[in-house]
Amino acid sequence: MKSGLVSRQYPERTALIAAGGVTLGYADLHQAIDRLASRLPARQLIFILGGNDLPTLLCYLASQARETVPLLLGRGLDQAQLDRLIRTYDPAYIFAATEGSEAGYGTLTHAEGAYGLYHRPDAAHHELHPDLALLMATSGSTGSPKLVRLTAQNLAANAASIAEYLAITPQERAVTSLPFHYSYGLSVINSHLLAGASLVLSDDSLMAPAFWKQVNEHQVTSFAGVPYSYDILLKLRLARINMPSVRTLTQAGGRMDPAKVQQVADICREKGIRFFSMYGQTEATARIAYLAPEEMASKSGSIGRAIPGGRLWLESDDGRMITEPGEVGELIYAGPNVSMGYAESADDLRLGDANHGQLRTGDLARIDADGCFFIEGRRHRFLKILGIRISLDAVERLAADKGLACAAHGSDDKLVIHVGNATELASDELRQDMAKSLGLHPSVVAVNLLHELPRLPTGKVDYQCLSQLS
Repeated sequence: MKSGLVSRQYPERTALIAAGGVTLGYADLHQAIDRLASRLPARQLIFILGGNDLPTLLCYLASQARETVPLLLGRGLDQAQLDRLIRTYDPAYIFAATEGSEAGYGTLTHAEGAYGLYHRPDAAHHELHPDLALLMATSGSTGSPKLVRLTAQNLAANAASIAEYLAITPQERAVTSLPFHYSYGLSVINSHLLAGASLVLSDDSLMAPAFWKQVNEHQVTSFAGVPYSYDILLKLRLARINMPSVRTLTQAGGRMDPAKVQQVADICREKGIRFFSMYGQTEATARIAYLAPEEMASKSGSIGRAIPGGRLWLESDDGRMITEPGEVGELIYAGPNVSMGYAESADDLRLGDANHGQLRTGDLARIDADGCFFIEGRRHRFLKILGIRISLDAVERLAADKGLACAAHGSDDKLVIHVGNATELASDELRQDMAKSLGLHPSVVAVNLLHELPRLPTGKVDYQCLSQLS
C-alpha cells in the first residue's frame, strides 16, 4: 500500500512531532500508515472525527493508502449535525474518540490511541466512483450534508503547487494552527509531508501559551492563519512575540482587511519573515491564488495570481472574457486541483467529474494592469432594498473602515448588521450612520450589538447562527 501524499525520499528525517514530544521519522510514519491501513476496509465510506493529533492524521493517511474514502469532521461536531450526516451518507465505519462512544457509533474493531475504529454492520454498501478519494464539508458549517468530492490527483496536485510557490523544503517545520478537517489546514499537512518537511501536531489556540511553547521548543519555521487568527496575533502584539525560528506566515480563509494585511506585512518584514496572502476554496482542494511577499506593499488587498499549474480569468454575465483592468466579473479558475463536484446524498458518491477541471468561484473580482486579481464580493451576497442594490461584503468593508467588526445579512426588505465587540455603542446612532452611508432609509436597517461574533471552528463568521438571532 502506498500513500502518494507522503514523501519516501527522506526516510530518516523527522515527519511528525506529536503530543508529549513523540517523534516519527518518515520510515516510521510509512510503517504506521501501513499498519493502520491493514485494519481499514478498501473502497468503503468512513467518517473521521478527530483533531490535530497523531491517531487522526494516521487514519487520514491510512485511508488514502487503502483507498478508503473518508469524510473529515471535527471531533467537537454537534451530535445533531453528526446524526444528520450519518443518516444522509450511512458510513460503513466511524473513527472517533473512544470517550463518548456511548453515542452508538457501532462495533469497536480497532483501538488507535484514544480513538476507536467502529464498524456499522447494517450500513448500506455504497457504490463509490473509482476516482473518489476524500470528502470535505464546504466552507460553511461542517454539519452541512453538502460535501465536496475530491480525487487523489486533486490532493497531490494542490500539495505540489503549494510546496512549489512557498518553497517548502525538507528543512521546513510547520505547526498545525488550523483544524485538519478544514481544507486550508489539511493543505498545510499535505504540502509539508509531500515535500519531506516536518509537522508539529497541535490542537492549541494561538491564545494558549502552550502553542508558543511548541513553536519555540520544536523550532517551527511556519504557521498558517485565517483573518481571525491575525486579529488575535495583532492583539497579542505580533511585533513583540518571541518566535525566532519562524520564517514564513501564510493567510487565507476569507478576506482580510487590507490595512491589517499591510500591518502584518510590515511587522513580518521587520522580523525577517515572509508573509503570503492567499485565496482558495474547498472546491479546488485548498488554494487557488497567492500574493508574494514582495508585492504586499504595492498590491494590498489583492489575492495575487494563480498558483503554479492553475489559471485564473474573469467572465461577464454574458460569458465574455474580461481583459480590461478595473472591469468586474466572475472569477473563474482552472487547474488539476479542481474537485469532481458536490455530493448531497449517498447516491452522489458514484458520480463522475462534473467540473472537468474548471471552477466558477462565485466571487466577483477585477484585474489590474499587472495581472493581479482583487475580490470585490460574492455574486450571491447582494440584496435589493427599496430598489437599491446592496453588497453585503461592501457593508462589512464599510463597517471595517469605521473600526467595527461586523457581519451583514438580510432580505430584500431589511438589512441586518451584527456588530461584535461594540456593546458600548448606541445601536440607533450606528444604524443611522450606516443607513446614511449606504443611501438607505434607517427603517430598513437593523443593528444588533453582540459581545462577539459567533464563529465556526475555522475562524469564519457563522452566518447560519446569526440568521437565527435576527
